Amino acid sequence: MALNNEQKQAWEKDGYLLLEGFYSHSEIDHINALIDRLWKDRKKLDAQYVIDIFVETDEERRVYFADAPANARQSPYKLNDLYLSREEIREMVIGARLAPILRELLEGSPMVCNSLNFEFGSQQDYHFDTFYMPSPTPNKMVASWIALENATPDNGPLSYYPGSHKIAPYKFSSGSTIIVNDEMPSFRDYIYSEIDKLALTPTTLLANKGDVLIWHSQLFHGGSPINDKSKTRKSLVTHYFTTEDFPDAHAPKVCEQGCYMARPAQPVGYEFKPKSWFQRTFG
Repeated sequence: MALNNEQKQAWEKDGYLLLEGFYSHSEIDHINALIDRLWKDRKKLDAQYVIDIFVETDEERRVYFADAPANARQSPYKLNDLYLSREEIREMVIGARLAPILRELLEGSPMVCNSLNFEFGSQQDYHFDTFYMPSPTPNKMVASWIALENATPDNGPLSYYPGSHKIAPYKFSSGSTIIVNDEMPSFRDYIYSEIDKLALTPTTLLANKGDVLIWHSQLFHGGSPINDKSKTRKSLVTHYFTTEDFPDAHAPKVCEQGCYMARPAQPVGYEFKPKSWFQRTFG
């Protein structure tokens, strides 16, 4: 699938691209059934399956999926990097249908570097993905978000500022875009001042099952509050670098134009810090 001129212009102007109805309901149902099976059989899973449980609470921690208590499924969680072990996930996030689009947007060969399965809205504060995993070459990272069920105003839909990718990246005292938590007040002063200058307004995405949103690494985005805690908002999020930026990475192909970074699972047993994740994964 090649992008048309309207889609290219929308990407340049807004920093995201919405592909409505990209996947069929049956394709999505297959992924949801996989998640159900993994939860049911998690005690048999090996150390490649890692999960962040009780996300955005004081109890948030990273454990092996086999060690996750049953009640962890009733609260927001992130099932990390299923692409490492599940062909179904690889085919969906970097298969022959999506990879050519990613390649066109990246102007490089797309390589999955992580994936996250959510069952609830993230409720994450507005942020840039470059807080956590900046690409070696600026603007050579994108993310995809696949709706595994409909988003509603009550189940914590995505929210983002169209056009925010044009704001000059904020550099923390380290000289990097990687987040320094103590410096977030200064960051917020900067970013909201820039948003006001550009007269940007947030958009809430009420996506339908099967829709795919692709966003620029510098799109300012987050998860809205979950108004009804009983409502799920299943999704699959993936981040991509280019193979050109990681020439020494072991990157098996999924299709002619797409591959994935074959690396160890995320480490468990330590206090999670975004900077630690990047440094442990990419040095």
